[in-house]
Amino acid sequence: MLPRLIPLVLLLRTLSTNGAKKGCGGTYTAARGILQTPNFPGPFNVPLDCEWVIDAQHMMETNSSIVVYLTQLFVFEGLTFTEYQHYGNGYNINPKIIHTVNETNISKIRWVQSFQSFLVIQLKLPSLESAHIRVLNKFLDVFGFNITYEINTGIVRPNSCTMMDCGFTGVCYDHYTKFTCDCFDGFAGPQCSEGPKSVCYNAGVP
Repeated sequence: MLPRLIPLVLLLRTLSTNGAKKGCGGTYTAARGILQTPNFPGPFNVPLDCEWVIDAQHMMETNSSIVVYLTQLFVFEGLTFTEYQHYGNGYNINPKIIHTVNETNISKIRWVQSFQSFLVIQLKLPSLESAHIRVLNKFLDVFGFNITYEINTGIVRPNSCTMMDCGFTGVCYDHYTKFTCDCFDGFAGPQCSEGPKSVCYNAGVP
């Protein structure tokens, strides 16, 4: 099971796809950018098989790397990160899986780094069961992921955050110069840990 670090978190099993957009993935060549599932933060059509390719072949210098920051990650299976020396046009050279998201490491891994020229992120989901997190009291109800990447000189920026760091009572944002937790109403503090001592469920109705 997903580590229950915050008792407010429920993993909901749902197959709803209302409002989902078509299409996902793509190739990214800019020095930095945002990767997200279709219709984020809403639900998307399943089954899903998407591929995001970060192509850094024209920007890689000595000690350069691709870093993906897992700021808003709500998927805990079916997501893999594979690096390649070359990828595309039928020539996929030296593939190596460097990270696979699962229920255990989703709460521990903040970023993924590759020193190769290509990083391919693949998401395969038969249903939405493992791509949906909801926090009680309507604080958070989100599907998929919204993560950032950058091609840099091999240095991982410090103090990165994830939803775990924001206590599920706030959202982690990457401003490219710093990471912050944007707290929900009634919560405060660097990690949104200052707030109501109790939560009233179902509007106080038993």
